[in-house]
Amino acid sequence: MRYGRYYGFTLREVLELAVSWIVISFCFSAYYLHSGFFSLMFSASLIGVGLGFVLHELMHRFTAQRFGCLAEYRMWVWGLMLALIMALASGGRVIFAAPGAVYITPFAISTSISVKQVERVYGVISLAGPGANIMLAALFYGLMHVNMGFYLYVTASMGFTANLWLAAFNLIPVPPLDGYKVFKWSPLVWSAFTIPVWALLVLTQVL
Repeated sequence: MRYGRYYGFTLREVLELAVSWIVISFCFSAYYLHSGFFSLMFSASLIGVGLGFVLHELMHRFTAQRFGCLAEYRMWVWGLMLALIMALASGGRVIFAAPGAVYITPFAISTSISVKQVERVYGVISLAGPGANIMLAALFYGLMHVNMGFYLYVTASMGFTANLWLAAFNLIPVPPLDGYKVFKWSPLVWSAFTIPVWALLVLTQVL
């Protein structure tokens, strides 16, 4: 079936997503590697950080497929190795988060499709990733205010900060970041998402 082929995951893709999820979560908890808190922080990072990364990529994937594109996640082995080396060498203080990306085969172009329509499609696909992080940041912010113990608070706090950063960084309007294609499609849409995210990020760092 058409949708089965588009939405079904290959074994390779599932494994590469899983490896990327684990590695990026480890890197964000490496600061606590030699403390008694590592297990707690690693499990919190799997949910708060790793989940944000995976959903960011999957939203690109699913949105691209909805527009008729072929899309599949591929991990970047050298990026994962560099992330591990930098995290370990810096004691978790420097994180290089480029474990992979969704590779998209463009939909067929015809004379009936305008350049503006093409820009809109790729703008929406690009916005889907940061959009997922914004929604997760809002969810984790709400969980921070639920009195369900220390572990939930740590996980939610890590998830809120990490997803806010992921959204803000990816919305920077320079290639190859998502913000570049969103801005190229619609500066108004880009501003509506980017300005509040960056304002909130600045406020959370100041307060």
